[in-house]
Amino acid sequence: MIQSPYRRGADDGLYFGLYLTAMFFASIFAQTLPVLSLAAFAMMVAVPVVIYGFMRSYNRALGSAATFPMLWMHGVVIFFCGILISGAALVIYMKWIEPDFVINQIKSVADLAGTAPGTMMDEAADLASKMIEARFVPTPISIVTELIMLAIASGSILSIILSALFALRRKSLQKAA
Repeated sequence: MIQSPYRRGADDGLYFGLYLTAMFFASIFAQTLPVLSLAAFAMMVAVPVVIYGFMRSYNRALGSAATFPMLWMHGVVIFFCGILISGAALVIYMKWIEPDFVINQIKSVADLAGTAPGTMMDEAADLASKMIEARFVPTPISIVTELIMLAIASGSILSIILSALFALRRKSLQKAA
């Protein structure tokens, strides 16, 4: 029986959401435990490999019934469900566990003012200072909403590329047979 790309994507999205949650929290807590920054970076770089693994497994389960649109939709649903799970965890953290998280991050960037004059870092510090003065601090919901949009857009592009690779491989195997 052919499993729906929506159902399989939601199932895989649960695991991907836990992966993204671990990645985000590793980057958040890297300030207190620097080795976590390396782990967070490795997890970011490995996202395409993780998605490839999910999509390869689904492609194998489908066999000859696999189509480009099914694989693409599977990848998009993985990203959508995964980022919703990790986004919920981030909102909970930034809103109720550490409510000053966003302002503290902006203040730490503002504190970099003058450390590297004439560079992008100095411009970012100046912008952060102006944001604090204008009381223009984004809410946790707005930050997570932007992350969701970014993840869905980039996930869709990655899913298209991976689906095309699977389709090309299938086509070359059919010609060889």
